[in-house]
Amino acid sequence: MEKYKLLKDEATADIAFVAYGKNLNELFRNISIAVSNIMVLNADINGTKKINFNIHSKSLDLLVIDFINKIVFYKDYKNILITDSKIQIDKKLNLKCQATGEDLKALKDKFLVDVKAATLHDLEVKKEKGLIKCKIVLDI
Repeated sequence: MEKYKLLKDEATADIAFVAYGKNLNELFRNISIAVSNIMVLNADINGTKKINFNIHSKSLDLLVIDFINKIVFYKDYKNILITDSKIQIDKKLNLKCQATGEDLKALKDKFLVDVKAATLHDLEVKKEKGLIKCKIVLDI
């Protein structure tokens, strides 16, 4: 099973992708991996920083946006790229994330694209063929 797929020609000044998961926890982990891989070449990096955060949203769509924007927050304000994450989401849409990250200074030669935010444009989360699929557009 692929974790995510970049969507070429989906948006002109943005990057779009579709992430997949067997459940919400796996879907959000794969979203995190996709966002990291979009920003940094070979983002399969062992993170040395430990990051924990919680998010609550009123809808699954907003939880996706809030989660990606939290990843962007750590990149922009803490200078840490989240490289892997363990996600737990309950039925009330409370997300707990235990992540690892790497200092952006250590990744400066690998940095490709600066993701500014997740957008609501064409956002779609649905079940399809036994998987949860999420289409997302990132502002770069």
